[in-house]
Amino acid sequence: YVAADSKDEEIKAPPKRSYLDFDLNYFWHWSKFTDYMQCILTFTGVTGYITYLWLDSSLFVETLGFLAVFTEAMLGVPQLYRNYQNRSTEGMSIKMVLMWTSGDTFKTVYFILNQAPFQFSICGLLQVFVDIVILLQVYLYSHYPQKPVSHTAHPASTKAL
Repeated sequence: YVAADSKDEEIKAPPKRSYLDFDLNYFWHWSKFTDYMQCILTFTGVTGYITYLWLDSSLFVETLGFLAVFTEAMLGVPQLYRNYQNRSTEGMSIKMVLMWTSGDTFKTVYFILNQAPFQFSICGLLQVFVDIVILLQVYLYSHYPQKPVSHTAHPASTKAL
C-alpha cells in the first residue's frame, strides 16, 4: 500500500504486469513499455515463424489473407460501438468520417472493377457499411442529441469544491 499525500486513506499500487501475463482482465494494460515491446516482438516472431513453415499451404495463405482484410474491415467497429454506448459522436469530425467512407468506397470499387479476390470485395463492402453506419451516427447524434447536459452547463452552486 502507498499512503496518499493529502488524505489519511491508503491507495493500492497497480499490480506489475509482464508480457507473459495472460490474464484477460489486464490485456494491454502494461506496467512498462518494454513489456509491451517484448509482447509485440514475441508475437511477431512466433507468427512469422509459423507463416514461414506454412508458406506452401494455399489454405493457410488464403486464410491469413482473409484475416488481414477482415481485420482492416472491422477497424471502425469499436468506434461504432463506443458511439452507440455513449449515444454521442462528440469530438468526431464529419469531414473525417466522409474521408474514411470515400477512401473505403474507392478502394472497394477498385477491388470490384479489377476482379480482386472475392474476400477483398466482401471485406471492402463490409468496411463501407461500417463507415456509413458511423456517418449516420454522426448525423443522428448531432441533430438529435441524446447525451445528458454536460457539467459546464450546470449552475455554479452544483460545482465540486
